[in-house]
This record gives sequence, C-alpha cells and structure tokens, in this order.
Amino acid sequence: MQRAFTKQSKLIAVALAAAFSMPVLADTGNVSVYGKINMDFESVKNDKTTVATTDKSVNRVQSNASRFGVKGSEDLGGGLSAIWQIESQVDVTGLSGGTPFNGTRNSNIGLKGGFGSVIVGIWDTPYKLARNKIELFDNTTIFTAISMVGRTGANDAANAKVTAVNFNTRQAGVIQYWSPNMSGFQANISYSPDSAATATTNKTKLSLSGTYDNKVLYGALAYEIRPDQTTASMDDKATRLVGAYKFGDGQVGLMYEHLSVGTAAATSESQRNWELSGSYKFGNSKIGAFYANNGNLGSRANTGADMVSLRYGYSFSKRTELYGAYTRLSNDASANYSTLGATVGAVGAATTAGTSQSGFGVGMIHTF
Repeated sequence: MQRAFTKQSKLIAVALAAAFSMPVLADTGNVSVYGKINMDFESVKNDKTTVATTDKSVNRVQSNASRFGVKGSEDLGGGLSAIWQIESQVDVTGLSGGTPFNGTRNSNIGLKGGFGSVIVGIWDTPYKLARNKIELFDNTTIFTAISMVGRTGANDAANAKVTAVNFNTRQAGVIQYWSPNMSGFQANISYSPDSAATATTNKTKLSLSGTYDNKVLYGALAYEIRPDQTTASMDDKATRLVGAYKFGDGQVGLMYEHLSVGTAAATSESQRNWELSGSYKFGNSKIGAFYANNGNLGSRANTGADMVSLRYGYSFSKRTELYGAYTRLSNDASANYSTLGATVGAVGAATTAGTSQSGFGVGMIHTF
C-alpha cells in the first residue's frame, strides 16, 4: 500500500506540474512542440570491407536522425517578430549508450519582418537546402543520394593525399539571412566565421542560393566557397543547379553540380555530379526512385561512383507512413564513397576502395 500511495503521489505531482506550466508556455507566445520518429529494420551488405574480407553483411535497427524540437515566436510590434528554435537528434533505438539526445540539429534565434529573417545558431547551408525539394529520403537514411552528391570521395592509390570533401553540411556558429518570398522567388545567404583563424589560414564558409517555387516548377541555383579548407591559400568551391517539374501527384527532379577542391598549392581539382529522381502518388501509396552519378575527381582515373535507390510508402494518415526501400552504391576501383555508415563489423566503413554496398529496409515514420 505504501508503494501504491507513493506512486499515486508522484502521478499527482506530475499532473499538477504540467497544469501549472501550461500558462507559462502560453505566455511565451506561439510555442509549438514537434518531432519525427523514423525507424527501420535493415539488412545491409558491403562486398569488400578489407582486402581479405568480402561479402560482409549485418542486420540492424536504425533511428534515422529521429528528432524532437521546440520552436516559437513573439510579436514585437511594427511587423517585427522574434523567432527561435531548438532541435535535437534523438536515438530511439537506445543503442547509443542510453543517451536519448545525441546531436544538435537546426537551432537558432533571430528576427523576422518585412525585410525577411536574420538568424544565428546552427543551420543547414543554402547549398544543402537547395536540393531538398527533390530528396526522397529526408537526408537521414542509407537510401539518400547525399551519400554521394555534394561530395568528393577519391582514394587514389597513386596519390598519397586522400581528398574527401562534403558540401551537404549543417554549419555551426552561423549567421543567415532569408529574404521574403517574392512571388515564388527567395534568396538565402549563410556566413560562418572562423573563430580559430591564424595569420596563414581563415577558414570561413560562405553559402548562398536563389530559388523559385510554384505549383508546377521548382528551380534553384546555389554556390558555396570555403577558403583554406583542404589546402592553405586555395578555395574549395561548389555550384549546384536543381530543377523539378510537378504534375498532378507526381514529380521529376534533376540536379547537376560542379565541385572544386584545392588539393595542393596552386592546384585545384574539379568533379561533376548529377542526380535524376522521380516520385508518384496513387491513393495512399507513393513510389519513388533516383539514380545518382559522381564523376572522377580531376585527372584521377576510376574515382567516380553511381547509386540507385527505390522506395515504396503507404500512408495510414498525414502523419504516419509505412515504407520499404532498397539501395545500391557502386564505387569505381579507386573511389571510396559509403552509404552504410559505421556499424557492427565495420560493414559500413569504405576502408577499401572499389566497394559495392547495398541495403534493404522496412520502416515506419510518424511526425508530430
């Protein structure tokens, strides 16, 4: 009876705390709680994890960057509002050592008005966001094309320098400006200062995009420059062009990009990547597929790769979906891209050039 009374007392205390906290939350103005749980059961395989080990596979459960967030705004008068957001990645599997919150996602504070919005914090770059309209997998699973596009992945045995640059980033310590939407047109600018700049290097990052979006067409042009990143006094640069045509319940999207990396003093090597994607909805079902191809980095032969993913989803409601997906990434002989990530037995680590990786998963998504 003592235990029952103690348990009942705790429940009453929690209920009272919730009741009294609700007016406090309401007073802060337009606060909303949101999130997404995206989990799947996967069977993944890497045909060459080491020179001596081939055809390694494993089954696993993935949390796929499930997230929890709180955001809000406050009317400051004169058409000006304070805006803020705090979002964290959540490990729903419990496999990260019992820590549920295991990474900071898009979080900021700023001002919004007729001029647009200005924020500071940690946020996806305009270069990364420009492609999201043709993304089929929310950038968070083994099936997404950003395992390849937006990246260089050369591992040339004839060259001691391994060059792997990722332009699909969420930048910390950033200030961004988002223009107002002008009849479908919008501009985004992001700047990340280098707090550890020296007399010889200043690793700032500037990313910007211009987009147009209506019921039929989407178009985006994005550019990013990173001085002194891979090599001092050399710039890493990326230019991305994205387009999509929307028809009824379907969409076809295309992306082309040109990446340039300073691999040595006065030496810059470039690479061209492209992606074709499509999706179609019928009833509660939705199918999607993409093909992505990365070219060679500079004159390094056999440093390209290609990737294909297929997806089927069934929506029980606007918030809940059951899905199945398949992916395959094939590296050329000297390329080192990876879609599987770190996992048991290093099956996802592309430690050996020329690997082919594949995965099949069945999962469920719920948004709130």
